[in-house]
Amino acid sequence: MKNKKLEELNENYKNIKIPDNLSYVVDETLKRKKKINKRWLSSVAAIGILVCGINLSPAFANTLEQIPIVGDIVKVIRLSNYSLNENGFEVSIGVSKVEGLKNKELQENINKEMEKDAKKLYQEYIKETKELEKDNIPGRKMVKSWSETMTNNDKVLSLIVYKYEAQGSSNTTRKFYNINKKNETALTLENMFSTKDYVNIISENIKKQMQEQMKKDTNKVYWLNDPQMKEGNFTKINKDQGFYINDKNELVICFDKYEVAPGCMGLVEFTIPSDVLAPNLG
Repeated sequence: MKNKKLEELNENYKNIKIPDNLSYVVDETLKRKKKINKRWLSSVAAIGILVCGINLSPAFANTLEQIPIVGDIVKVIRLSNYSLNENGFEVSIGVSKVEGLKNKELQENINKEMEKDAKKLYQEYIKETKELEKDNIPGRKMVKSWSETMTNNDKVLSLIVYKYEAQGSSNTTRKFYNINKKNETALTLENMFSTKDYVNIISENIKKQMQEQMKKDTNKVYWLNDPQMKEGNFTKINKDQGFYINDKNELVICFDKYEVAPGCMGLVEFTIPSDVLAPNLG
């Protein structure tokens, strides 16, 4: 399964130069974004003043209907993408941050973690390129990291950070950030469901979906009751299985490549219907 976002980013990433002083650039960019955000909030306030005229003029009200509604203040800001292309390595790392949460501790923890992961990934491959250059070993490797906001509505913010690696074969892994915007806490499978049996309920529904998909499409293959796979067959999700909430406020359980299916299946996702188990989003 190809990720369209990766295809779109490939060309853009190639021409962006990565600065040696990554930490400084990130910090300065964050400061600039804060200033921009203040100006944005001023614009929002101005729109609020204009709304007061609705009751004064029907014509004004009709005109106002054409103005786009300002979205949620809580949002994900994409900072610069940093890239390196030398010694057979093509590295492109995107850094994002969350803005607008009242729970500043949660916001800071998420942003620090994303920034830390981005810097660590960059430093790892800088080190590897230097080692290859020192040993005069030829090679070719592509590494890309970026974020994607899956949902940002009045109830939840779901964000995924992707890491794509290609060297002969390819692999994509994901890290998930889910926030309950009602009480501004991190969402987990455990705190969303009152029933302690959520692991088995979700797992049984996924097995059912696997069977139905394989029955309808012979090209779809999941490791389910396969005698050759033995212990590699899917039995149940982990308690901390990766997930996000879609725009219908449904739970989407995610598996990385090779986790429950052959590599040709790519990243695998299963939407759990609300009538099977609906997440508690406050």
